[in-house]
Amino acid sequence: MVVKQKTKFRPTVLTRHPSHENFKKGLILMPFRSIIRFGSTTTLDVYNSRRKTRLNEAQMAKIVEINSVEGIKNSSDKLKMKKCFNLAEIETADWWTTQDGIKFKPYDLHDPVTIDELEFPIIAKHRYGSRGTGNTLVKTKEELQSWLQHKTLSSYIFEKYYSYVREYRLHVTKNGCFYACRKMLKRDTPENEKYQRHDDNCVWYMENNPGFDRPVNWTNIVKDCVNALITLKLDVAGFDVRVQSSKTKDGSLRDNPEWIIIESNSACSHGNVTTDKYLQEIPKLLQDKWLNKIK
Repeated sequence: MVVKQKTKFRPTVLTRHPSHENFKKGLILMPFRSIIRFGSTTTLDVYNSRRKTRLNEAQMAKIVEINSVEGIKNSSDKLKMKKCFNLAEIETADWWTTQDGIKFKPYDLHDPVTIDELEFPIIAKHRYGSRGTGNTLVKTKEELQSWLQHKTLSSYIFEKYYSYVREYRLHVTKNGCFYACRKMLKRDTPENEKYQRHDDNCVWYMENNPGFDRPVNWTNIVKDCVNALITLKLDVAGFDVRVQSSKTKDGSLRDNPEWIIIESNSACSHGNVTTDKYLQEIPKLLQDKWLNKIK
């Protein structure tokens, strides 16, 4: 019996996020094997069920991969992520690490500073936290000294807090931003939770909403996100960006509002619109990477 050669393959999606199920179901068949990673570092031993054999080394080399294991690790560890941000020379928060809770080492490798020299408030961030878990806003030296007690300090980084009023999630590939939303705090958000924005305390304004309030320097913000994406060694990711108000206190329009890229996310949650946008964008990425692979 002649076994018919398979010529169309559905991309393998490696993810543990429940909101990605509809994305998996909607992916079109491609004329090559591919893997899409959303926050997953699982290595894949591809099995050919029809022939009951595993793919050989040459066949594995032909698989197109969206988001490398290294890229996922860079994005999921805030220490590695911030180092990549600084390497890309993008706008991001000043940050420090500490081993003893007394001296804080700045990212630029200059001389360590003491608690007395830190500019409060700051945010203590767990290196592997997500959706705001593991983050603490620290307003004073005394609060920080108390917080530091009994913590594994190598598991944290410390960032300067920026009170910019606008925050956006930009979904980005090397070609730019293909989808964006603004994060707006819910009215009933407790005061002590307003320093960070995530699914539980926000509603999301899409770009066609007047409240989106697109920054006048949006092009430069997108460029920063793309540079960060490439340095992280990712193909697609979401970036949380905080931006100054469009107006000064006296009501004048800002020509170039300041911004910081807060963090990257290689496994953003998918609502219906996000799923549709990714279903449009991912096949383009796959096709482009495939063409580069066979050149």
